[in-house]
Amino acid sequence: MLQTAADSANFGTQFAELVAAQGSLPVTEPLANFLDKSAYGTDLRLAVKISRPALKADIAHFLNVTHGRHPGIVDHAATKIIEQEAREWLVQSIEAFVLERKFLNQLTVAAGPVHRHVGQDRVNAVVEGQSRSINMLATSDRKGTAAGAAVAFVLDWQSTRPVLDRVAISLGIEAPACTLPDQRNSLSLISDLANSAAIQRAMLFGCEQMLAQQKGLWQLISARHQAILAE
Repeated sequence: MLQTAADSANFGTQFAELVAAQGSLPVTEPLANFLDKSAYGTDLRLAVKISRPALKADIAHFLNVTHGRHPGIVDHAATKIIEQEAREWLVQSIEAFVLERKFLNQLTVAAGPVHRHVGQDRVNAVVEGQSRSINMLATSDRKGTAAGAAVAFVLDWQSTRPVLDRVAISLGIEAPACTLPDQRNSLSLISDLANSAAIQRAMLFGCEQMLAQQKGLWQLISARHQAILAE
């Protein structure tokens, strides 16, 4: 059954609320606060001296492993999203993430190697597994899933991008402006594509699963950070 314009608009609001509720921001905010507070060097504990560079390296490395390669999430999703309404959003997102990948590569080189933990090989396997799961979502043949996953990723990335900016500043790198479509345009696209209940369900599935993978990546980084602080 086709949805009315009001139904589609309401769905855009529902989608935004889902991203806010299940996204990565609550995990990244404490990490950003730690980077801010530890920048002044007033805490001389050895754990803090070790954990600050280790956190920066983990953020750069694990995000680069997951999202620093081409094709990325939006590139994959573009092969499944055929609607004309999505073309402008897809082009802008793909072009913007070319710059984001370059930024991740810069951060990874500048931050140096990750701090070795017990079970590092298992951690690497988990990150690689998350990357494969994300790509599977973005290439799903279920109509609406790829769109939901791609838009959720872009919205979540924008909410957590300030953490990367803090890492860049601390490494003496100028963070480029993030040129991904803004929230209004992303949610407008979601509303435009949400023309049936089945597509809406698929979009929500793609959104939820993408957020779970991305938030899980940040939770892994946070857990490693907490482990060093507890040493």
